[in-house]
Amino acid sequence: MDFRNYLRTQGTFPVQLKDGRHFSYCLNVHPGESLDDILRVLKHDIPGIKAALSPQAPFGLGLRIAHQASLTLRASEAMAQLSAAIKAADAYAFTINGFPYGAFHQTRVKEQVYQPDWSFSARQDYTQDIFFQLAMLLPEGTEGSVSTVPLGYKFDPDAPQKRARMIQQLRELATFLDFLEKDTGKRLHLGLEPEPDCILETTPETIAFFEEELLKDSPVSEEILRRHIGICLDTCHVAMQFEDPVESVIQLDQAGILISKTQISAAVECDASLDPEKLRAFDDGVYLHQLKSTSGEAWRDLPHFFEAPPTQTGTLRIHAHVPMHWQGNEELHSTAHTLTPAFWHALARSSCQHLEVETYTFDVLPETIRQGHSIAEDMIEECRWVLDQL
Repeated sequence: MDFRNYLRTQGTFPVQLKDGRHFSYCLNVHPGESLDDILRVLKHDIPGIKAALSPQAPFGLGLRIAHQASLTLRASEAMAQLSAAIKAADAYAFTINGFPYGAFHQTRVKEQVYQPDWSFSARQDYTQDIFFQLAMLLPEGTEGSVSTVPLGYKFDPDAPQKRARMIQQLRELATFLDFLEKDTGKRLHLGLEPEPDCILETTPETIAFFEEELLKDSPVSEEILRRHIGICLDTCHVAMQFEDPVESVIQLDQAGILISKTQISAAVECDASLDPEKLRAFDDGVYLHQLKSTSGEAWRDLPHFFEAPPTQTGTLRIHAHVPMHWQGNEELHSTAHTLTPAFWHALARSSCQHLEVETYTFDVLPETIRQGHSIAEDMIEECRWVLDQL
C-alpha cells in the first residue's frame, strides 16, 4: 500500500489538545476482536461519549486493534472503512492498545494475555502492523503510541532464555519505526507496560532493563531506541508495587526513558485483615488478579489468595481495575488516592503526551460497583473525574 497516496485520498484530520496533550479512554473496555466490532463501537458508543466530553472539538480515540482486526486492516479497503468511520464520529486516533493479542473478553484470559511475548515473531509482526495502521490514521503533526506487554510473564519457566531474543526484537522494531518516521514524517513510539508479576514489574527494574540491556552495546543507536521505545505508565500497576507515582514519573524522566503513554487506572485496596470472602466477587475467572501486601506477602491470583490468606497485617492491593470515580466503602477502597496534585504536576512536566483512562474490567465488576450503569455512562464519569484533576 502506498502511504502518501492513501493519505491524499483520505484528507486531513483536526487535532484536539489538552494542554498540548491528547486524552481519551481505552476502547478495550468494549468487547470485540474484529474490525466490525470496532466499527460498531464507533457508530453506537462514541457519539454519545463524545457529545458529553467533547461536543465542540474532535474526540481522541484510544483504539484497541486485536490481531484478527489487524489482519483485516492490511487491505486498503478496510483501512478506508475505518478511517471513514472515525471521521464520521468527528474523532481522531492517536494511540492503540496492542497489549492483548487475541480474545480479551467473555473468555478465560489470565496469563494468556502475555502471549505471544516479545520473544515470538508473531508479536513483532502484529505490532508492526498496528503501528503502520496507526500511522495512516494519525493527524499530521501528532505522535502515535502503542502499548504492549512488558516483555513477558515473569513466571514463564523459559523467560530467562527468551530475554536476548526479546531485546533483539525490540531493537528491530525501533529500526522499523525510525524507517516509518522517515517515510511518513510521523513519530511513533512503543510503550512497554510494567505490570505485576511480569519481567518488567517495578520502576527500578524497568530503568535497569533500559540502561543495562536494551541500550547497552546495541547495534541500533541510542538516539533511535530512546526516540521509539519507552514505557506505558499504568497507575494501577504502579500502585500495586506500593510505589509513589510521582517518584516513578520523575525517575523515568531523569533516566531519559520516554513515557510513551500514561494509563489512568486504579486497583482495589483494603486492610489485609479483611475477611477474604469480601473479595470473592472480584474473582471473575477471566482476568489475572495479582495481590500484594505492604507486609511483603504476594499472590499470583485470587484463587491462590483464598487458599492461603494473609498471615500478617498491613494494606492489601488487588490487581482489579475499578472506575476512577468509584468512592469505595468502609472496607474496600481504590488506589485513586495515590494520584495527588503532585502526580498531575509531575506528569505535566514529563515527556508524556498521551493520557488514557483504562478500566477494561467493567463487564466483570461486581454490580455494587457498576450500579446499573452502561459502559458509556461509566466512561463519561471516569473521564470527567480525570479531566477535573487535570
